[in-house]
Amino acid sequence: MQRKHYKQDVYRALASFREEEVLQRGDTINRAYQNTLEVKDYTRGTAFTTQFPQDTNEQLTVTTSKILPFYMNDLDEIQHNWGIIKSRAEELAVQLGNELDGDFLGEYDQADHYVANYEMGGGGSANDGIGFTLTTANVQKMFSTVQKKLARANVFKDLFFVITPDVQDVLLQYLAGKESALGDSTGLNGHVGKYYGFDLYLSNATGWSARLETATIAVDTDTVVINGVTFTADADGAAVGAGHWSIQGTAALCTAQLVDAINNGQAYAAGVGAVDTYIEITAANRTLMHGIVATDGTTYLTLKGEGVGYVAVSETLSPADDIWTTTKQIQHCLAGKKGAVYMVIQKRPNVEVKDIYNDLGKNVVAWTLYGLKTFDDGDAELVDCRIRSDGY
Repeated sequence: MQRKHYKQDVYRALASFREEEVLQRGDTINRAYQNTLEVKDYTRGTAFTTQFPQDTNEQLTVTTSKILPFYMNDLDEIQHNWGIIKSRAEELAVQLGNELDGDFLGEYDQADHYVANYEMGGGGSANDGIGFTLTTANVQKMFSTVQKKLARANVFKDLFFVITPDVQDVLLQYLAGKESALGDSTGLNGHVGKYYGFDLYLSNATGWSARLETATIAVDTDTVVINGVTFTADADGAAVGAGHWSIQGTAALCTAQLVDAINNGQAYAAGVGAVDTYIEITAANRTLMHGIVATDGTTYLTLKGEGVGYVAVSETLSPADDIWTTTKQIQHCLAGKKGAVYMVIQKRPNVEVKDIYNDLGKNVVAWTLYGLKTFDDGDAELVDCRIRSDGY
């Protein structure tokens, strides 16, 4: 069998699993945090005002289950030359691990801190959603600014920074290719060195986001392309062919229909001819869209991708202002303190072979059961580093 190259996981080295020992049975972890009491001046002989301590509870619930099953006929297994169950089983376990990794790195949107264009001296305003273009001229500033954000939050130890191959490329160019400047690296769980006090981890599973402006209704045959998957606009009520969506009667309805098409929210069979229709993309293209979710903003839509790293987008929309906002195509590199994100894995990715009654065959099932949560204290220990992916 030919080799396949899957993403390497980093969550095992960076998440906190200490609650797994507590949650032997059941599905919920409770962790409370206290409000902050204020130190006051005291004047002799005057009454003081008491403060009231308050606790707020947060919960991690183990509710996420993932499964990857396939069927294998006993006759085919005998006549198969490559030991298909063994080779596939190993592959499925890796794929499930990648799924957990993408979920972990998708916690960037829980971070209390961020470094974007404004923080990097690129103008705009704080939290305007604009990413920065990473270059050899500002790569040091990126690391120092992330470090400053954490230091201001009194977070100093056990720091990590998950970088992508794109970031690593810029960093190595800045270092003139001298990887020795990053120190010794074991390569375990994607560890590739140390820089600015951060343990660096290389990943292709970071979060990604983008924004498409859709204030004007699309025109028949217009296209939107996401990760190589084409969505084609058709006249109202006339969606025909995989990946086609009906533009509807207003821009808002057109946006909503495209969002449904991206998310596979309510697909109809080809030829139905209903007004609110889109035709589901092929199974191969749905695989390419895995991990990418669209959200309807009425006059725009946003995409969030978990475990995707880098996604290319384009469009041929006729309205001049309906474009992918380049400054908001963002690769989210997560940095912070190890253990800031909690994971409880009640069933680690595993493969089971289940015989089928009254059939010469079996189901090979890979599955996992887990929960993930960034509690309030962890939010303060994370930084979302927002790098423009269109700049690579």
